[in-house]
Amino acid sequence: MRLLVTRPALDAAALADSLAALGHDVLISPMIEIELNAAVLPRAEAHGGVALTSANGARAFMAHLAQLPQKQRDAEMAQWAARPAFAIGPQTAAALQAAGFQDIHQADGDLSALVDLIAARYQAALPLLHIAGRDRAGDLAAGLKHKNIVCARAVLYRAEAVAGFSAAAAAALCDAREPVEGVVIYSQRSADIFCALYAGLTDLSSALHDDKTDDKTDNKTDNKTDNKTDNKNEPSLRPKAFCLSETIAATMRTAGFEAVAPPTPDSNALLAMICV
Repeated sequence: MRLLVTRPALDAAALADSLAALGHDVLISPMIEIELNAAVLPRAEAHGGVALTSANGARAFMAHLAQLPQKQRDAEMAQWAARPAFAIGPQTAAALQAAGFQDIHQADGDLSALVDLIAARYQAALPLLHIAGRDRAGDLAAGLKHKNIVCARAVLYRAEAVAGFSAAAAAALCDAREPVEGVVIYSQRSADIFCALYAGLTDLSSALHDDKTDDKTDNKTDNKTDNKTDNKNEPSLRPKAFCLSETIAATMRTAGFEAVAPPTPDSNALLAMICV
C-alpha cells in the first residue's frame, strides 16, 4: 500500500521505517513542526511529579534540561527521574522511559483517563507539573483541580502548522496511476491541517483543470489523449485515513474521507489495522 505519514519529522521517520519493513511504500509529509519556546524549565524540588500529554513534551523537557550546566543538569534529572511521571498513552510513556524516568504511569490515550489515573495514584503534597505545548486539545490542570490536585503548567514548545505538503506528497496525492491509498494521522491537529491542505490541493487542481479546458476549447484540439493527460493534475481518489483515535477518525469522516481507528489509541494497534 502507498501510505502518507503525517507525524512530526522525528516520529515520522521511525514510523515510516516500521511501515516500510512491512512492505508498504511510504511517503513523509509532517503536518506540524515542533519548536522549543524560550522558557525556563521549572525546578524539580518544587514539584512532586510530572505529567505529559504528548511525547513531544518529553523531548522538549530533555532539550531544555540539556541547556543547563552539566552538574546542574545531572542533579535536576536525578530528582525528576525519581518522581512519578504520568503519560497520556504508550508513545508518551516510551518517550518518558527514553528520557530516563523510572516511575511511569500510563493512561489509555484519553485526557479524562489521565486525570483519573493521576487522581488515583498521585500522593505527593507538592504540585504536579504538566509539561505542555502552546496548543492543547484539553485542560489537564482544570481536570485535576476538580480532583483537588494542584497542577502547574510549563509551556516548553509549540507545534507550528506547515504551509503545505512536501513536493513528493503533493505529487503523489495527484497521481492517478500510483495514488496514495492511505494517510496515517496521529493527532487531532494534524487531521485539521491535513484536511485544510488537501482542500487547497483540490482547489488548485480544479483551477489547473479549468485552465487546460479553456486552452483546449480555444485551440479546438480536444481528444481522448488530452482528457487522460488532464487527470494527472487532479487529486486521485481520496486516501483512506488510518487514525490513532476514533475522535480523529470522526474529523476525517466529516471532511469526506473513509477513516478507521483501533479500539484503543495505541500505535501498535494502529499498525496492525493498516496491515490487515
